Amino acid sequence: MNEGPAFEILPMQQDRLVELLQLRWPERSMLIAGRFVEPEDVEGIGAFTSDRLHGIATWLANGRVMHIVAVNSFTELRGIGIALVDAMMAEGRARGMALIRASISNDNVMALRFYQKRGFRLSALHRGIYDAMRQMRPSIPATGLDNIPIRDELELEHEL
Repeated sequence: MNEGPAFEILPMQQDRLVELLQLRWPERSMLIAGRFVEPEDVEGIGAFTSDRLHGIATWLANGRVMHIVAVNSFTELRGIGIALVDAMMAEGRARGMALIRASISNDNVMALRFYQKRGFRLSALHRGIYDAMRQMRPSIPATGLDNIPIRDELELEHEL
């Protein structure tokens, strides 16, 4: 059985990470855990084969909590997202973090499934947070995947 090419998980250089995030984020900042985060605020790792980048994962460290900002796969190589989350968890443990946390919008059922399959558990519901944040930033979409209204944020966490 062919599993495809192997990839290596490496730290991302900050300037390259900022450049990539500026291309991927529709605005200068992104709403994460009820606050707007700038590309310069995050740390990240990438999945590489030779010089080709296949995916990135980014986080914010706050005390003993590592908060996932994004996990993005750019190619069809299987297992990139899993490997990136596993690598973030290993990094969190190496830094002495207690928890790794992810926040997702209520429409993102694929991410909900992905994180739960990796052992994350629901820890909070921030009801109406997107409605409130839309008052400050009207460009936040009202609907998301499958035309589901974006209103609430789900928080998941995994003990490290």
